[in-house]
Amino acid sequence: MPLNWYEVAKLMHESAQALHAATTGTVTYSDGPSTKRRKTTNRPVFLLAAFALENLIKAFLVYENPQYIEGGKLSKKLLNGHNLSKLQQECRKVPSPKRTRHVFQTLEAGVNSWARYPCSTSADRQSEERVVTPEFWSAYNMVFNLYSQRLEQLLSKRWKGPYGEEGYVVFHGRASGA
Repeated sequence: MPLNWYEVAKLMHESAQALHAATTGTVTYSDGPSTKRRKTTNRPVFLLAAFALENLIKAFLVYENPQYIEGGKLSKKLLNGHNLSKLQQECRKVPSPKRTRHVFQTLEAGVNSWARYPCSTSADRQSEERVVTPEFWSAYNMVFNLYSQRLEQLLSKRWKGPYGEEGYVVFHGRASGA
């Protein structure tokens, strides 16, 4: 059910928030003339944020396409990797898709290379590690909250699940805070 995907998304989001707010050490990289300093939590925060939005998008996909979870196994449409911007484009009910796409593209660049592995999975996916800046963190939280609010609105109304079963969810309070 979409609610299961949403719950996992919220858990990852809350973990990313806690890790982002934590006092941690730093790592300094030097490759000749340039030196870069990052929090040790930069990669895991980036990865958790990417997986949180991926699961949130998949909640929308399951809501819109309940057949993706029928027959005792997940559809390949849900297991197609971590192309977040492509997953977002497949959703019809997400709010402000064009205005929020840059957040998905930024996370996608890291989740397929440096945020997940010590090196990129292929030469064509090679990209430099990005820092979770205050501006990006704010944009990520805005997207997560916007999408959460929309999904909660949808799930609060009657909707058809797999095998034609109808359901709805009662939420208490508002969607995740920043």
